[in-house]
Amino acid sequence: MQQMNCGSVKDVRIGSDVILYGWARYIRDHGGKLFIDLADRYGIVQIVFEGETKKRAEEIGKEYVLKIQGKVKRRSKDAIDKDNPTGKIEVIVENFEIINKSKIPPFEITEEKEKYLPSEFLRFKYRYLDLRRRKMLNNVLFRDRITKAFRKFFWSQDFLELETPFLIRDTYDASGSRTFLVPSRIHKGKFYSLPTSPQIYKQLCMIAGLGNYFQIVKVFRDEDPREDRQPEFTQLDLETSFKDEKYIQHLIEASIKYVFKHVLGRDLKTPFPHIEYNVAMEKYGNDKPDMRFKNELVDITDIAAKSDYNIIKSIAEKNGKVKAIVFDADYGSKNAKLNEKDMLDLVEKAKGWGLKGLTWLYFKDKGIRSKPESIAKSLESVSAQLIKRLHPKEGSIILIGADLSESVLLAGISKVRRFVGIKIGKFDTDFAFLWVDHFPVFERDELTGALQPAHNPFVAPTEETVKYLDTEPEKVLGKRYDLVLNGLEVGGGSIRINKPELQYKILKKMGLSDEEIQKSLGFLIEALSYGAPIHGGIALGLDRFVAVLAGQDDIKDFILFPKTKKNESPLDNSPDRISDKRLMEDFNIKIEKPL
Repeated sequence: MQQMNCGSVKDVRIGSDVILYGWARYIRDHGGKLFIDLADRYGIVQIVFEGETKKRAEEIGKEYVLKIQGKVKRRSKDAIDKDNPTGKIEVIVENFEIINKSKIPPFEITEEKEKYLPSEFLRFKYRYLDLRRRKMLNNVLFRDRITKAFRKFFWSQDFLELETPFLIRDTYDASGSRTFLVPSRIHKGKFYSLPTSPQIYKQLCMIAGLGNYFQIVKVFRDEDPREDRQPEFTQLDLETSFKDEKYIQHLIEASIKYVFKHVLGRDLKTPFPHIEYNVAMEKYGNDKPDMRFKNELVDITDIAAKSDYNIIKSIAEKNGKVKAIVFDADYGSKNAKLNEKDMLDLVEKAKGWGLKGLTWLYFKDKGIRSKPESIAKSLESVSAQLIKRLHPKEGSIILIGADLSESVLLAGISKVRRFVGIKIGKFDTDFAFLWVDHFPVFERDELTGALQPAHNPFVAPTEETVKYLDTEPEKVLGKRYDLVLNGLEVGGGSIRINKPELQYKILKKMGLSDEEIQKSLGFLIEALSYGAPIHGGIALGLDRFVAVLAGQDDIKDFILFPKTKKNESPLDNSPDRISDKRLMEDFNIKIEKPL
């Protein structure tokens, strides 16, 4: 008698004796026979109880853990389940054992329809049950295959798989990410920090001469709750020495091509296209444009200033910006991708994305139209100029946004662009990769004019722009590159600063004092002074990358034990208070005013 998993029973001969272990998922009593779908990680197989075994089996409840001994039998033609890989066979039970009983599950594990899913809180509280659902299990298996494929690729490229520490000193983070702090029991009053990135330590690996490094690693960021973020997530992180950005980008492309081939079974076209940061901002409004559709933003500020439409005219006259975007939506036809209700809903969404308003027009009978008609009427004097610049087609939707702050306008209108583009669904490809290159090292605050870092302080400036560091630092561009997939940033990296003098100077420009530099990053600057090689790397957000490849939106469905939108874990009720006694005895910490 052979022990099998539930998914492999289909591969044995009819009449074979097998032993199975699994959970009782579906239970159906048909009078003379009791049918149970036995489930494990590998699949589901129907087991049949008859006669004496049927009487004994009537005490079995949902999610009971069973050991089954039985004989494999071919199902009759009318009983075949074509949707199940084991649907042509069943196992007639000769003996069985209840390994463990189960309480009634708090939600239906067998139901896969999204609208019947329990609340996120309940799913996360009983995550170990949620993970038994076939969709969730498939997500886990899919992620595992992608992770293994990446590992195999980088092993084949002579990369060392190394581990950087989790308990580190609290270092300066210019990206705005707050760190989680860990108090030390031995060194009372002192703290470790959990890394927001392995950044500094992988640079130290390059200074150590280790050459090619990668790891699949957890990182931690104490950010305000956001829909698409988690306080702990996983990166594919790598660093290499004596290479330039082109090498790193080609390496990542090759690794992703390998994943597509060995996991998705499809060929991926490489190299990926490139776009400069400033061009991406100008044409698409953000630094991670969704290139599944090509609709570009068009500046119509000069035209708006000449119109009688006061909403956009006043913005243009006050040195604000007015941008338009056109979509071929077949508006007004039977095949319309968008209707009037969609447009009114979009106007409300745009307000939530920071735009004070959104004007929508449509092109019909060679003219610009609107609802209400008064908007188009106020644009009559400039309609010919708009048509010439925007090139609308019959049924096109024209969206116009305006704001005194260009950054606010771009942030909002770029979200409008992606939302409408996805809704219309005229994609050039289902997976649109893009490299965005040469981000600014510094930026000016629009309100105060103060210089502030645009990213982390370790990005090497380009040879062409480093000359502006002392005089016009906002013109300094970094050897930084982001990888974008379907409008989502899935990776980011750069060539690093390898000269201690330049690293020190960049930190000073970012507003750190000598004392702050020495206290926070002095050990890195000292390490750079011992012959640091040219080095650079990248980190891919594995959770998001896997979700996009699976065609799903929520990264939490690809994390074993995620946190809620409030960064809480219903499973173990973390974070939680620690007793005053333990805080004082172990860490010499006293909470003065508990919140």
